[in-house]
Amino acid sequence: MRLLQNFTIRMVMLTILGLFCLLWSGVGLYSVHALSEVSEGNDIDRHLVRQMTVLSQGNDQYFRFVTRLSRAMDVKIGGGTPDFAPARQSLENMRQKLEEMKALSPGPMNPDISREVLSNWQALLEKGVVPQMQLAQQGSLTAWSEHASTVTPALSRAFGASAERFSHEAGAMLDNTRVMVDGKTYTIRILLITAVILGIAILIFTDRYLVAMMVKPLERIRQQFQRIAQGDLSQPIEALGRNCVGRLVPLLRAMQDSLREAVSTIRAGSDNIWRGATEISTGNN
Repeated sequence: MRLLQNFTIRMVMLTILGLFCLLWSGVGLYSVHALSEVSEGNDIDRHLVRQMTVLSQGNDQYFRFVTRLSRAMDVKIGGGTPDFAPARQSLENMRQKLEEMKALSPGPMNPDISREVLSNWQALLEKGVVPQMQLAQQGSLTAWSEHASTVTPALSRAFGASAERFSHEAGAMLDNTRVMVDGKTYTIRILLITAVILGIAILIFTDRYLVAMMVKPLERIRQQFQRIAQGDLSQPIEALGRNCVGRLVPLLRAMQDSLREAVSTIRAGSDNIWRGATEISTGNN
């Protein structure tokens, strides 16, 4: 504190408040930036989850189509009247999921992986599922069986492999995003705790500074004025530095010296008057 006695209180307080504002401005700016990245990470997370959901639903509709069409063909082979409506519904659902996936792609996903999935999905639909449905309804059992056992499975394996690569890449991206979000959240928490602790420390320091530089010095000056009012001019006040309060000390000392000289002059004059009056009284007698 003694080092701050020679600086004005205004300058010291402005410095303290400036440091306080700089501290919270830095924390606020970083928090806003980090929260923006966290928000972007959450958007990526939601988009990837949506893409994986649509991809899974499309794959599920394909297997539903195969299962329902196989049941219908078993009925047809047995001489019954097959119902192709459930298989046709699965085919339409698969087509809708493909269009939905196109609308979501590429998003945050690697464009090459996204294009591969869409290409294999499109090929499975147009070269595998749709012709297989047409052959089941209009073609011979031999043509349908050959297509169902040779063409469609190969396309299905290609689509499955690309879907697996998509899921693997999406899982890695989700893990990285969540690690980033957790890291930013932890950093923001540490920064806020640190800023609160530093803010409390600055508050305590400011209180101690004001007590040391203003409250106690002003109390000493008040006590000095009280001694002067009681007629005690023998005790000079000690120096209090060169700040705003400390600059009052030379003026107070000058006033005290002036009062002391005035009192001495008055006292000397009173003594002279008393001696003169005594001499006059003695002469008259």
